[in-house]
Amino acid sequence: MKYPVESIRTFGIEVAVKAGMSRENAEIFLDNMLCSDLRNIRSHGVTKFRGYLARVEHGVTDIKAEPVITKTAPSTLVVDGQNGMGSTVAWKSMNACIDCARETGVAYAAVRNASHHGFGGYYVMHAADEGMIGFEVCNTPALVAPFGGAKAFLGTNPLSVAIPAGKYPSLVLDMATSVVAKGKIALAIKEGRDIPDDWSLDSEGRRTTDPVAANTGALLPFGGPKGYAIALIIDVLCACLAGGHDSMSIPRVFENLDEPSGIGYFMGVIDISKFVPLDEFKRRADALFDSLKACPPAEGFREVMVPGEIEWNASLANRQAGIELSEPILKEFAELSERYGVPFDVSPL
Repeated sequence: MKYPVESIRTFGIEVAVKAGMSRENAEIFLDNMLCSDLRNIRSHGVTKFRGYLARVEHGVTDIKAEPVITKTAPSTLVVDGQNGMGSTVAWKSMNACIDCARETGVAYAAVRNASHHGFGGYYVMHAADEGMIGFEVCNTPALVAPFGGAKAFLGTNPLSVAIPAGKYPSLVLDMATSVVAKGKIALAIKEGRDIPDDWSLDSEGRRTTDPVAANTGALLPFGGPKGYAIALIIDVLCACLAGGHDSMSIPRVFENLDEPSGIGYFMGVIDISKFVPLDEFKRRADALFDSLKACPPAEGFREVMVPGEIEWNASLANRQAGIELSEPILKEFAELSERYGVPFDVSPL
């Protein structure tokens, strides 16, 4: 059943504030999850809400921590996330990049001591809204087998890019370097569904449709050796450059509630106006996308879509239609309501 977006937002913000977050950070926290749900990326939406707060309750994430941001050169930043909430760390690091790039044209931040930040597209789309090209990668616990391997050694290590346009929505790439994000396995377990047999291996290195078996095995990299190589590069940026743990050293975030995450991020922005007037750039992007739209569709397709366009259209529809809350998520909301004394007496649409 679907529930009103603003009712979920209000409930979530009040719960996060009761859990110890500042209202500013709570609004970012909820906006990230709801942005994901609105775009039909349910694996990183409010299904994660209870898991984030469980880490706070077990003392392995500091809900009140603020990132320490150090400018090391005109266009470079080093950030210590202080083991804070990932949404707080990532949002404020991206804002620091945007502010820096207004002066220097480009800026990059290497972030350590961070935690799971949810939907990565949220941060790069913010940069695009500010007239910049945004880029962000992070590493995750080892969940993905390297190409040719039968055991997890790399994370899903997602990559996010956003590029503004004019009449079109921003081009948005937000992808795991595995065939699917780990969150889709977790959601399938929560909802009791099978998964496709090309998503993962079981603990014996065999393909499986059982999400529980997949959870103890390994995901597969997208595109075989190509996805494997990109995932490894991201681990190098986040561990070797930023100083986060490598994927093999990061605990499973929502299963291990005894250890801080130690995740690394690497992010950056390009201020388009320092290369070409922003309006001219948007006209060029629109012309390019017009050309893509003019491409004859293949059999079984209605049209060529700009990356992120399907999700943009979904977000417009879901703002009116509401967000899907399954029974397991509603149960978690009820637990949060009781624990933090915030009522959730909202009727489905």
